[in-house]
Amino acid sequence: MPREQQKRGRRAEKKAQKDDSKRKFEETPEEPIAKRMKPSADDADETNEATDDIQIAENEDYISLDQGEEQEGEQPNNDGDMVFYGLLDEEESEYFQRANEMLELNQFQDAEERSLFVDSVYAEASGKELKIACSQGCSRLMEKLISMSDARQLRRIFSKFIGHFLHLVQHRFASHCCETLFIHAAPAVMQKTKSQPKKSDEEAEEEPELSLAEMFMAVIEELKENWGYLLTERFASHTIRVLLLVLAGEPVDVTSNESFVASRKKERIEIPTVQGEEKAGKSKAEKHAVPEAFEPALKKIMTDMVAGLDDVYLRALATHPVGNPVLQVLLFLELSHFGKSSAKDPKSTIRRLVPDESFEEESESAVFIRGLLYDPVGSRLLETMVRYLPGKSFKNLYRNNLGDRIGSLSRNSTAGYVVLRMLERLGKDDLKIALTNIIPEVPGLIERSRLIVPKMLIERCVVRGVDTKPLAEALEGAYSQDPVIRLQQMLKFNPSENKAPQSEDHDMDEDNDGKERKPRGPPPVSAAEKAEKLHGSLLVQAMLTVPGPLSQLVYTSLLAQSSETIVQLAQEPTSSRVLQQALTSTTSTPQIRRQLTTRFQGHLTPLALSSSGSHVVDALWTATKDIFFVKERMAQELEQHEQELRDSFVGRAVWRNWSMDLFKRRRRDWTHKAKGFEERTEGNEGAERPKSKLEQARARYAAAKEAADAGATGANQTAVASR
Repeated sequence: MPREQQKRGRRAEKKAQKDDSKRKFEETPEEPIAKRMKPSADDADETNEATDDIQIAENEDYISLDQGEEQEGEQPNNDGDMVFYGLLDEEESEYFQRANEMLELNQFQDAEERSLFVDSVYAEASGKELKIACSQGCSRLMEKLISMSDARQLRRIFSKFIGHFLHLVQHRFASHCCETLFIHAAPAVMQKTKSQPKKSDEEAEEEPELSLAEMFMAVIEELKENWGYLLTERFASHTIRVLLLVLAGEPVDVTSNESFVASRKKERIEIPTVQGEEKAGKSKAEKHAVPEAFEPALKKIMTDMVAGLDDVYLRALATHPVGNPVLQVLLFLELSHFGKSSAKDPKSTIRRLVPDESFEEESESAVFIRGLLYDPVGSRLLETMVRYLPGKSFKNLYRNNLGDRIGSLSRNSTAGYVVLRMLERLGKDDLKIALTNIIPEVPGLIERSRLIVPKMLIERCVVRGVDTKPLAEALEGAYSQDPVIRLQQMLKFNPSENKAPQSEDHDMDEDNDGKERKPRGPPPVSAAEKAEKLHGSLLVQAMLTVPGPLSQLVYTSLLAQSSETIVQLAQEPTSSRVLQQALTSTTSTPQIRRQLTTRFQGHLTPLALSSSGSHVVDALWTATKDIFFVKERMAQELEQHEQELRDSFVGRAVWRNWSMDLFKRRRRDWTHKAKGFEERTEGNEGAERPKSKLEQARARYAAAKEAADAGATGANQTAVASR
């Protein structure tokens, strides 16, 4: 006990010292890498010194990647000092923070006005770029400026960073600016530099001589002696991943859940669009062309990055919280970008990790794979391997190691994600066997709310054409036999707790004294409960896409609910998606939709005024396409509450999507639109009115008669010819 108290005292002193000087970490040398080798998987990006100091002693089996002096180029500076670029003064800091707030508010009339503002901020930041990038309060402004910059501005800011990248990529704040710069410069790397008109002598700034492609090559030249060290540097590793993907021409989308670049805790800096500006988000999610010089440079980087590590240390990197994501990028580029031939090279990263391609039991490769299965960090690397391994290697891995154990693996919360990647690659025959092995585990998975494996099974069975009836029976047995309770169990929904929300003006209660106002309504939902609700909703939505027993299981439960419960489901964010899917899915028959849509009559107005329920009301337009009388009654109900809908943002969207102005003024045109008929206007003169059932029957009769006449004529001609 005294020792524990003493530890807490030392930590408190350290924390007090840090509070006295907020930027002390920028002025003092960083800790050697051995002191920050074992951060947790989720907090690897934000590991603090207090936790770093006590890790190594407790992990005797952990292999430090920087042990020994034989590693070349591991330390960028002999003294380990971080370069200090100075601090912004109070006026400068206040100006840039105010500029950051203005960009967040985004109250610009058009794109040109915002561009002029960005130019003025760049002019004020001239000569202070490195200070801003390293500033805790202003580095976000630099990221936003880079995101809004054109190719000319990107070249200018890039030129300011050249010569300092080795220090910037290791900086806690500047490393994010380097990431953003690489991401936004990538699409423009093939553009030719255009000469800009000269400004006045006072305002003129010297244009950089290098193109963006040459600047990327300069970055590679600057970092080339330190790849091995940067591989496990907690801030630089993110930037290195971005650089590798940019050099390969691969998309760099930090918002994707499957991104190699960003962790789940990374702050997403979104740039809102203004009038006259096109959203450029698609360019990040698409491949881009790169100069020819990038490919050999990329290969050399990938070789140099692991050249200083022997096979033992390379495998230890697979469970390293910081180095593992970089290793994932290396494997992805080897197996996907450079093709299958690179995987056969004995010096390639994948061959050094798993030298035996057969993956036979007790082989070196099989032992390594089993060590990754249940490791929270290592399993992510195994997911990448399973996804991108060549077909022959994957078949050996699955049949010799993982196939027979897929049922038990699906029970584990970590190995279950590897099972998902395996199911994505299985053919029809192997998927049938896997389904048979996993079905006995379904009740346990449902009980523990581990629904990702059943959901993936449903999706893959649909793709491969595998019968889902056994899975439907297993799911039916895992839930209650009462259809009312079954849906509530699926969606983690309790009608007694999910009362219809009050309006915004009445969601607060006053105490008797009138001094304090407290929120009224259901208690806040924890993150774990939200995750369970989300996964339950996704599973039910997947079931609704499959014709047969799976979708009928959901429809039976939906139709068994009361109108009040259906309305509550429509106003709940996750369960409302299920209703939208049920109303618009191809598996729903007109009889099901007729029974389901009538439950909403009399409740459309509160639903249309709800952020979640408004989407359900929009789905009712599609659901009533072949039951016009129900659609007309709903439109009449909405018309009676026109003013309430027009006073609400979501209500106006519902009014517009239901074409209620057309309903009020030109009922005949609305009727044609509601029934799916298109008016013949100048824009669609070539469009044809859908044929009625009588017209379709006449057409079929005429076609059959014509075919019969043609057959009789052919028979007569044959008889004449035989004579």
